[in-house]
Amino acid sequence: MRTLASLSSLVGTLVFAAACTAGDSSTAPGAASLTVKGSGAAPPAGLVVASLLASGNTARVVQSGSPASLTLTVYALYISANDDCSSMQLVQDYGAAGSPKDFMQNPVLFTGSPAAGAYKCVAIKMSDVIHMTPATSFGACVVATDYPGDIYRAGQSDWKDVDLNTVIGTGTDSVPSNDHVTIFMPRNAPAAISRGLSVHQVIPLSSDLVVPAQTTFYWDATGTVQTDGVFCGVNPGQPSFH
Repeated sequence: MRTLASLSSLVGTLVFAAACTAGDSSTAPGAASLTVKGSGAAPPAGLVVASLLASGNTARVVQSGSPASLTLTVYALYISANDDCSSMQLVQDYGAAGSPKDFMQNPVLFTGSPAAGAYKCVAIKMSDVIHMTPATSFGACVVATDYPGDIYRAGQSDWKDVDLNTVIGTGTDSVPSNDHVTIFMPRNAPAAISRGLSVHQVIPLSSDLVVPAQTTFYWDATGTVQTDGVFCGVNPGQPSFH
């Protein structure tokens, strides 16, 4: 399968919308103070979302549809009180195996009990291979068929982890390979980039993540399954927090 767009080929300015506080800030003893859910649906009306569609070969796309499943394997959630993403605090770690999450099933992505307060950077460590099955057959896309897509590939080496170690991309369009990559969402994107993060892995956060919170990470997958008649792939979608 050939992925029709990749996170590392983003163009334009991205705006990451956040409205992260729950209505009641109280937390029962022993309960998680932070819960992050996932959703493949569009976010609530009025939110500004970040378009992750790249230019490049998207001009060849002739048909589009939506996925029946959109599975991302997540490894860890980090937060920081610093808007440049320094001094990241681990919230939950699934280990080397990770935890596959189908965003079309509204899964719980992470839970944890960080200290109450306002956090200015959120980071999600995930696999760079996204698995998608189309909801319908069209073009080169066949319903119920798994199409893995690699968003960080061989020849790419600009992304960093939370400790600023370089992540070397592997895999190709036709042979995806699992790399552990991190998407950073800082309040101050220029400061995070100046600190050493790649512009391609940073999505600006428009307001603090205030803990206690129950929040949803929307990965709007509407219309992201695309085919040029030869290849079937999935564009990264439109992420936002709410």
